[in-house]
Amino acid sequence: MPVYHVALFKLKADADQKKIREWKRLAEEMVGQVPGLMDLQAGPPVEFTAALAKGFDMGVVVLLDYVESLATFFTHPSHEEVNELYEAVCEHGSTIGFDIEF
Repeated sequence: MPVYHVALFKLKADADQKKIREWKRLAEEMVGQVPGLMDLQAGPPVEFTAALAKGFDMGVVVLLDYVESLATFFTHPSHEEVNELYEAVCEHGSTIGFDIEF
């Protein structure tokens, strides 16, 4: 069964916008590199409902073929590169992750 991995992030107040764009680009480019990763979309909250975001500035929705592919996704070398930029632009300990299997 496919699984959706949803993650929300709070950006550092002084986060470099260029690094944020690079982080998003690298994350989206993981599709086709990571076995089992079918889609990945990243972006800020929609303006109409941004007040509901409770301070989270960026989110990702990841579609994987099977729940077992989560381990591959998180340990793949391309994820490590994305994680390095995450450390540079996001507040430490401010991430929420949620996985749903359909």
